[in-house]
Amino acid sequence: MAEDASIAWATARLRQYLHDSKPVLVPSPPNSIGFHSYKPTADATSVAAQEAVLEHILDKYTPAWRTDVAVGKNERYAFRRTHNASLRCLAVLDARVEMEQHLLDHGPTLEAASLHVWVWAAAKSAWESGQYEDAVDAAARNVNSKLRAKVDRRDIGEGDLLGNVFSQKAGDQANPRLRFTFSASTGESTLRAIYSGIAQYGQGLYAAVRNPLAHEAPGHTALNEYAALECLAAFSLLARWIDRAEVARS
Repeated sequence: MAEDASIAWATARLRQYLHDSKPVLVPSPPNSIGFHSYKPTADATSVAAQEAVLEHILDKYTPAWRTDVAVGKNERYAFRRTHNASLRCLAVLDARVEMEQHLLDHGPTLEAASLHVWVWAAAKSAWESGQYEDAVDAAARNVNSKLRAKVDRRDIGEGDLLGNVFSQKAGDQANPRLRFTFSASTGESTLRAIYSGIAQYGQGLYAAVRNPLAHEAPGHTALNEYAALECLAAFSLLARWIDRAEVARS
């Protein structure tokens, strides 16, 4: 949304500048030839002030404009380069939707609603109000809550619990484990790698993502929308493993 607002602002400034800087012919003085020139439609001082802002817009959206837009050696209009560069920049911004559709390689996309229900159901409210840190925090807490309920453990949680339930030690009534069904041909080293990997993955998420959200001031992690979505996807993968696993007490 912020990017859309920035483009709308830049487009409006470009259109205003193009209107005000449209060149008007100033004919040669009477009884002379070849001394014509050009002036802007609006007051030259106003156009020069706009140009100072337009250069920043051009630098952002068409950064090569200073070399790509050529003017003649004997150019008689002071604003010619910026005027022509603004025409090109406006064309790029006006066609950005088509360009993104046809020219950019987007790759696969991730829909938030397709995340595991434990994650998106908890994050949705905060996410839709733009509170991305709160959304990730809510998702992390809900995954932990679902894990504790699944194995009926209230004494520990988060990283400690993940290390416990995915331990390869035999479980008991006090220390249930989470187990997957594998082919009988699955090697012992592969099983160790899977359970150890899931435990370390989950512990890393809670240590590196949830812990700062829980213990630092709001805004400390500076999560933008895209980074927050990646965090939700990471917790979604963990939630799918936990959801799919069976509880074993022996």
